[in-house]
Amino acid sequence: MSPSQPSLRGRTVLVVSHDFPPARSPQAIRAMAFTRRLADEADQVWVLTRSRLPGFAEPALPANVRVLRASPGWLEERIDRLVARRRHSEVDDEAQPTADGSVNASPAALNWKGRAINRLRRTMDALCFPDGRALWVRDARRQLEALCAAQRPNVALVMHEPAASLLVGRQLTRLGIPWLADLADPVLAPYTPWHWRGPAARLEAAALREAGAASATNPATAALLAQRHGPLPHAIAVLPQGFTPQAAVPMPAGNGLRLVYTGRFYPFRDPAALLEAVAATPGVELVIAGPEMPEAVLAAATRHPQAIVLAGELGHRDALALQMTADVLVSVGNAGTAQSPGKVQEYFGAARPLLHVFHDDGDPAPALVQSTGRGLACPARADALATTLRELLALKRGGELGARFDLSPEAVADYHWDAITARLSALLAGLVAADGLVRRGP
Repeated sequence: MSPSQPSLRGRTVLVVSHDFPPARSPQAIRAMAFTRRLADEADQVWVLTRSRLPGFAEPALPANVRVLRASPGWLEERIDRLVARRRHSEVDDEAQPTADGSVNASPAALNWKGRAINRLRRTMDALCFPDGRALWVRDARRQLEALCAAQRPNVALVMHEPAASLLVGRQLTRLGIPWLADLADPVLAPYTPWHWRGPAARLEAAALREAGAASATNPATAALLAQRHGPLPHAIAVLPQGFTPQAAVPMPAGNGLRLVYTGRFYPFRDPAALLEAVAATPGVELVIAGPEMPEAVLAAATRHPQAIVLAGELGHRDALALQMTADVLVSVGNAGTAQSPGKVQEYFGAARPLLHVFHDDGDPAPALVQSTGRGLACPARADALATTLRELLALKRGGELGARFDLSPEAVADYHWDAITARLSALLAGLVAADGLVRRGP
């Protein structure tokens, strides 16, 4: 960085993110990646997040990072204690809670307490805007007020998903602290409950209006937000999901093709065509690791145990290790939305070919996979996928799979967390500089 460019040197940065490790969500991973790298430049980084689930250790952080954990509310605290006790229950050994307090297991593995917890969460999501995590907002606002009075951060990064973070972040406008709204995905999405669509649209618009800068994870989402709420006082930057390179490991030996998928299957992320194609293609094995497997996935694994293997829910480190055992990493796109799974970029770190399954032309991931030369994109049709799997299997058996794609670090350098955070840092530093000009006046 040249001396004339704004910098975060000597500055204090605040990160507002409901999800933060040890939570296992994609947003927690993104928040941690940004926090670690911002700490390399800023003098001090504060993180405002929700309280840690009992029994989970605090993450290791740089010495200049401090974490403030706000109460998620009396109800969530009680759920936390229930979940923590269930971790030691012999009855529920198969039902593993995530760090945000939800319970992940097949319905048969949940006892009445687990089912009650999940029902209670769904009820709170229906009653609270944007969802049950809004109960965190009250204490988070109180702690934000106290922090700003004592330390006064120079700039803040407010990370959407959940939208509760934006409800807290808007308080920064009143406090006179410049902030960047990392919307990542829209607040108003196709899966937003109908009774929250109006409030979601208003919160999305308010965040774009009040924040000094904003970002999304792909150009399609940035364009959608600009179209909804333009003209805006600032352009919406694109800060995609990223990856951390993993130690090189040779591809698996043998004549079979091993596919690996890590992550959730949401209602708008349907794996049915993929499962059918794998079951119909001898020599192909699909390993799936993730929480809350849909009934269709469980049934397919039962019918085809040699072809479809369920590895259960894994922590992030173990999921990355599993990815390194793959010949091909598989992602499944979202239907009817401009959002794209951040899993595609995370897979870049494994230096393995990718197979992305897309449901419609609005999915931005196929262009990403093809532009990097990292893999293939295939429509979510069982016949098309079976043809693609046979082609990949032939490449594997001919020893040509790795050479068919560009697996070099240079091909995906723009999606390294260091490169993405450098762009974020420049945006935040620009907000600090602009705020200084306003305060000095003409």
